[in-house]
Amino acid sequence: MASEPELLAELLSEVQKFTSRSQRSEIKKAFHLAADAHKFQKRLSGEPYILHPTKVSILLSRFHRGYEAVCAALLHDVLEDSNISYDYLEKEFGSAITHLVDGVTKISKLKTRSSLDQQAINIRKMILATVKDPRVILIKLADKLHNMQTLEFHKPEKREKIAKEVLDIYAPLAGRLGIYKIKSALEDLALYHLDQEAYQTIKSEIAEKRLEREKRIQVTSAILIQHLKENKIKAEVHGRSKHFYSIYNKIKISSKSFSEIYDLTGLRILVNSKQDCYGAIGIIHTLWNPIPGRFKDYIAVPKRNGYQSLHTTVIAHDGKAVEVQVRTFNMHRVAEYGIATHWAYKESKKLTNEEKPSEMIEALANLDAESSEFIEELKVSLTGDEVYVFTPKGEIISMQRGATVLDFAFRIHTELGLKCAGAKINDRLVSIRTQVRSGDQVQIVTNPGVGPSLNWLKFLQTTHAKAKLRTWFRKQEILVETSKPEKMPKPVKGALPTPEKLSEQTTANIPQTAKKQTQRTVIWEGEKNFETKFAKCCAPLPGDSIMGFITKGNGISVHKVECPSLRSLLSNKETKNRVITLKWSGFYETFSVNISVSGEDRPQLFLDMVRSITQSGANILEAKANTVDSKIQNSFNIEVDSLNHLEHILFDLCKVKGVHSAVRILTSRKLKADTQN
Repeated sequence: MASEPELLAELLSEVQKFTSRSQRSEIKKAFHLAADAHKFQKRLSGEPYILHPTKVSILLSRFHRGYEAVCAALLHDVLEDSNISYDYLEKEFGSAITHLVDGVTKISKLKTRSSLDQQAINIRKMILATVKDPRVILIKLADKLHNMQTLEFHKPEKREKIAKEVLDIYAPLAGRLGIYKIKSALEDLALYHLDQEAYQTIKSEIAEKRLEREKRIQVTSAILIQHLKENKIKAEVHGRSKHFYSIYNKIKISSKSFSEIYDLTGLRILVNSKQDCYGAIGIIHTLWNPIPGRFKDYIAVPKRNGYQSLHTTVIAHDGKAVEVQVRTFNMHRVAEYGIATHWAYKESKKLTNEEKPSEMIEALANLDAESSEFIEELKVSLTGDEVYVFTPKGEIISMQRGATVLDFAFRIHTELGLKCAGAKINDRLVSIRTQVRSGDQVQIVTNPGVGPSLNWLKFLQTTHAKAKLRTWFRKQEILVETSKPEKMPKPVKGALPTPEKLSEQTTANIPQTAKKQTQRTVIWEGEKNFETKFAKCCAPLPGDSIMGFITKGNGISVHKVECPSLRSLLSNKETKNRVITLKWSGFYETFSVNISVSGEDRPQLFLDMVRSITQSGANILEAKANTVDSKIQNSFNIEVDSLNHLEHILFDLCKVKGVHSAVRILTSRKLKADTQN
């Protein structure tokens, strides 16, 4: 069992070639903090826990040469498994390393259900979509690789669950990023724990004919090297074996026996340039007959993850098939380590020329420019058309980009959508209009007092949610507008008795955008194509009981039933016959209203009132706070969907500690909700 000094010495030896003295000092600091944070923890093997993050860091450093990622790998469990806080970590190591640690922690909290194929696909997509820095994924892959290497200490059922998760999520993720060395290692280890019989059979079959295959490869390699040298192509030729899981899959899918799998081993030729790649493949096809349909040019048309190589299968000198890959040294580096190659390059550019070891300078100088397509592939993943959102139970839901909280609610259940009043996203209260983002954990907030509004159709983004809402309105026999309504005529002054003016308190601070003419549609005996205007004396909102007054040449003026001006018209013999009953047909804008809130002042009261309003799904256009002798008299100008919506807002405000009353400010009446004091 290695001691802490021995573990640190092993790590420092591994990173010596690509780090400066100051960077190694940071790595030492990260090691000692991790050792202290985990000092009372043991692995299932009985070894000190610090062994795990150290081994993860060593594994990572073998395919990613960047000190920030090495530090983050050492610290990758401290936020989740110790009392080290995010703020403390940021203070000690800066934002870059802390963000990496936090990113790994968030991936670790995913509740994977790898038995569900679509769920596994969504998790892979979600990881790609939510992780802003690809190094987070590299650290997580190294973490999984070390866990798989020490999986024997878990119970059988736990081993199977972890191995299945790795096979379904993390090995494909490594392949997506082009890190085939890690992908192959993860797959072979997963196979070992999921089907040991098949693993041991393949291992035995390969071992049985190993000497025969090695001799054949030596002869074939010697012939090829001689011809390449004659054509002045400098090359390295290596024998190559398929990894166990690849053989297992081939046998399983093709239903062939082990002896029928002819490409268990092959040749890999590494050259200096693309021109030499095509020159080498020409020599190979001249020497031996290629098998039709087996030539693949991934140099001219690279794979989406940046992989480049020439593949061919030929009938060699002994009459047996051999698979050959031809690529440059730089293409080989990318094929083995994928996107890790590019982040090693990006991070190492921070070193000065004096700090860069000569081997690193040489490696960086040989990087292919074309391999930047790795980064482009990742950008495609980050800017796709989907976002992946958590339910409170940890299930991942795929939503189209731009979807709102309300879309999410309807996606979960129609009734949840119909009663949606807002949501908690990552424990932060938001309105129903808030767009969800990948990685958000969304808990829908419902309220029986909230009812569906036709205005919801304006900001819903998903076809599913819109269809569910329209269906509900049809069942309620409410007309759903499918086209843009005609522009309402401008109201004409003097059509009704002049109402009492609104007070200065209610009008002085209303922004001009809130005074715009809204488009509300009413029905009179089934007809809606008539000129209307909405009386300023009572400011009717959808949900109010309304009646209309037929003016002389200026259309119909819409009033609330209890409006004093309307009552005056009804009591007059000359005008009462021109009063008609109206119904709402729907509306297409939110409506601006002014409310006043009074109560006893206390710390954060104003913030709690704002939170209450936004939680109810309203938009605050303007807010004013006024405190005199510990008494508050605050005013808000807000946008609401309907009268029911406003009543819900006022009711919830009165439940805020310290609030005595919340009222809508009107000329003729106040819509009021009071608490009992």
